[in-house]
Amino acid sequence: MRGWRGAVMAGLCVAALQAAWAQDRPQLGDDAAAQATAARYLGDWRPQTLDPSRWTPTFVVAADGSGTHRTLQAAIDALPAKGQGGSAAPARAYVLVKPGTYREPLCIQDKAPFTLYGRGDAAEVVIVEGRYNALPKARGAVAHRCMPLLDAETFGTPGSASVMLFSDDVQLARLTIANDAMDHVADGKGYPPGVGESGGAQAVALMTRGDRIQLEQVRLLGHQDTFYAERASEDLASESRVFVHAGEIRGDVDFIFGGATLVIDDSVIVSRAGRRSPGQGGVVLAPSTPDGVPRGFLVQGSRWVAEPGVAPGSVRLGRAWDRGVKAGEWRRSPSTPNGQAVIRDSQLGPHLTAWAASTSRRPFAATGEAANRMTEYRNVASTAASPAASRDAVPAAAFDAIAPGDGWASMNGGTAGGAKAKVEAIRVVRTRAELDAALALGDTPKLIALAARIDLAADASGRPLGIEDFRDPAFDLDAFARQYDPATWGRRPPEGPLEEARKRSARRQAAQVVVKVPSNTTIVGLTPDAGFDNGSLMLEKVSQVILRNLRFSDAYDFFPAWDPNDNGHGEWNSEYDTVSLREATQVWIDHCVFDDGARPDPREPVVLGQRMQRHDGLLDITRRSDFVTVSWNVFRRHDKTMLIGGGDGHRDDRGHLRVTLHHNLWEQVKERAPRVRYGQVHVANNLYLAAPAGDYPYAYSIGVGLESQVLSEANAWEAAAGIAPGRVARLLKGDRIEDRGSRFNGEPVDLVGMLRAANPDRSVAGEAGWTPPYRLSIEAATEVPARVRAGAGTGRLW
Repeated sequence: MRGWRGAVMAGLCVAALQAAWAQDRPQLGDDAAAQATAARYLGDWRPQTLDPSRWTPTFVVAADGSGTHRTLQAAIDALPAKGQGGSAAPARAYVLVKPGTYREPLCIQDKAPFTLYGRGDAAEVVIVEGRYNALPKARGAVAHRCMPLLDAETFGTPGSASVMLFSDDVQLARLTIANDAMDHVADGKGYPPGVGESGGAQAVALMTRGDRIQLEQVRLLGHQDTFYAERASEDLASESRVFVHAGEIRGDVDFIFGGATLVIDDSVIVSRAGRRSPGQGGVVLAPSTPDGVPRGFLVQGSRWVAEPGVAPGSVRLGRAWDRGVKAGEWRRSPSTPNGQAVIRDSQLGPHLTAWAASTSRRPFAATGEAANRMTEYRNVASTAASPAASRDAVPAAAFDAIAPGDGWASMNGGTAGGAKAKVEAIRVVRTRAELDAALALGDTPKLIALAARIDLAADASGRPLGIEDFRDPAFDLDAFARQYDPATWGRRPPEGPLEEARKRSARRQAAQVVVKVPSNTTIVGLTPDAGFDNGSLMLEKVSQVILRNLRFSDAYDFFPAWDPNDNGHGEWNSEYDTVSLREATQVWIDHCVFDDGARPDPREPVVLGQRMQRHDGLLDITRRSDFVTVSWNVFRRHDKTMLIGGGDGHRDDRGHLRVTLHHNLWEQVKERAPRVRYGQVHVANNLYLAAPAGDYPYAYSIGVGLESQVLSEANAWEAAAGIAPGRVARLLKGDRIEDRGSRFNGEPVDLVGMLRAANPDRSVAGEAGWTPPYRLSIEAATEVPARVRAGAGTGRLW
């Protein structure tokens, strides 16, 4: 088409596309968006900031018997009932759940206000069941204690719930709630009897029916109908408000649904791959808000991502759940379901497409008598960066290099890792074999997008390997303890057949669990739980490595070494850091989570008079490593957390070990956050949570070691009662530290003055002796707690 006719036709096409977009993806104007806020949805309720480090548990749940109760249901049953105690409002109870997997259907009904929580990462506490809609049951049998459904012959969708929360004023924090009924179904095959693509597979992880329910750092995992947020009453004036913050919700069809008023803030919503037949799409939201209720679902500031294998444009944003309405019979009235939802200020992945027709086949429409109430505001598209990335839904941010000014790793030419990987070197990895194949590319620029949690101590079939799989037949710990008892052996280092057998055992374990990362590599987690368990990533004599959005947990040493002279009385020394840098340069570690998992060292046995140590560092940077930035990570549940500079005798570290640590969260860590020798280390805008009890009671944060030059800027410590500000730093043969603007429990703190007072015989220089050659933006310490809590850890990149 040419001339004026072509111009007119082109204009008509654009107008038609804009009209279609307005119908399929209606957008709020600024005035309407001002009414679509969390404050409007939640009304007079303001959720609290939840910080488990400050709570004293009323009950402790531990499957091993080390708590007050072995099961969650027993602890919940022991809580007072709603209204018990007269007119006075009862004090909130706190139920701590120790790490582990709790397989039980949990009923929480009409209880006084309480908080159910874990102290570490949400993945450490898993509450799971495997019931589903079509699962048969005898008529008269109870489907669920909270909802018996006695007349039914199947469990139904509600009866499938792993957890039913039918109570007001309940807080859940740092937990995983899952329904694994369909985990073994693949590509539409393997469904149990009575289940198929068209029905019966609904399997709820969490069902709520109450008001003022708050979820903080909670993971909800399932497939179809993962999260059921229901109204507590048919009274349209009643409130049923649920607030989800910093969580993860994972499923494939209608996996966030119900009639409650639900606000999801700063969370990750993951569309799952694998269960359904090829070509089948998915749906995310399915609100059933009554037409007379103005507010249903609000999702704001969140990241909508997909597992690899979910095709672009295959998942609908949502559809109205016209509950109880037959096809073609929907008519408007105040009590008629007419789902309301707003998605705003969020990042939407390429797997998403427009809203779908309702469950009663009411076509999606933005206007008219049967209009749907689903809109968007100021969302942005998250696009892929290469043909291979597009095929496997790798977000563009996975290819990021470190930004200019972002600490030491931005210097010396910067750190790009595998950002320049060619298509054939972009690998989506789900198994150890795929990981090994990707790393075998050597120093070729490569991007490894991790789409799974890989157990590094598992064989090719996925079977976890334990001590007996690695133990040399000649090694026996009891015999070792008798042989090298200092009372008879003395303080000589162990030698002889038993020690040689221990070393052979250790080498067998190391060959399995240590993964060597080559140069020019980016490893990035595609989903919030991607990462590595039971092993160690070794960066040795390499350059240009980026690790982002990964979880590292439990680098457990079955065969630690005994040093009879360590600390004068002897110590066990483990071998594996979750991540170790040795002669590594240009390294960026960002938005990761590090911890000891479910096997903390304080629970290990005492052998040779000392408790066995199974974990070394979480992240150690030694042996002339240089130009490293560690940013926006979470370090928790560990003893000797981060070592920068491996020993006083490593004098060749001089001029190296230039490291920046900024915006990291340190929680339930005992010490070394970091402990520095020789290096020029910049510690800025970190948040330290110090508690005197638990498996890892607080000792100190910053260790000033031999010839170190530490610059501390605007860090924040939040400490429990009994911890004095003088404990935050410790002189360890070093004498140089500078601090600018840090705070302890909100008040200014003088780190240098306290060190001088605690060490009157030492000269402490109050200047680091160097100035950062980069321009890192430093925030005031008063802003650090909120910023770090909101931004550190996995699930924050897209």
